[in-house]
Amino acid sequence: MQAAVTANDIVVGMRQNPFPKKACKLLTTKGIKFQCSESGSYFTMGFPRLVLKMWTEWQTFPMVFVKGVLVGGYQDLARLIEKGELKA
Repeated sequence: MQAAVTANDIVVGMRQNPFPKKACKLLTTKGIKFQCSESGSYFTMGFPRLVLKMWTEWQTFPMVFVKGVLVGGYQDLARLIEKGELKA
């Protein structure tokens, strides 16, 4: 996840959960380029998911990173887009 966050402007973690899927769909419909990471998968990455939560101090998914900074989850992302602050 850390490599994805470093290499991409916007990263959404854990594609399989419904809220990360909503975040990815929102970004896609707005035409915003992003990377969706599988880090944190419920099915195959239990320990890395725990480490990710400890690293970010954020307990829910998705974890949305913009320019290397955790901005929150789906609702936080939607709010940034609505206010026009994401592109800024």
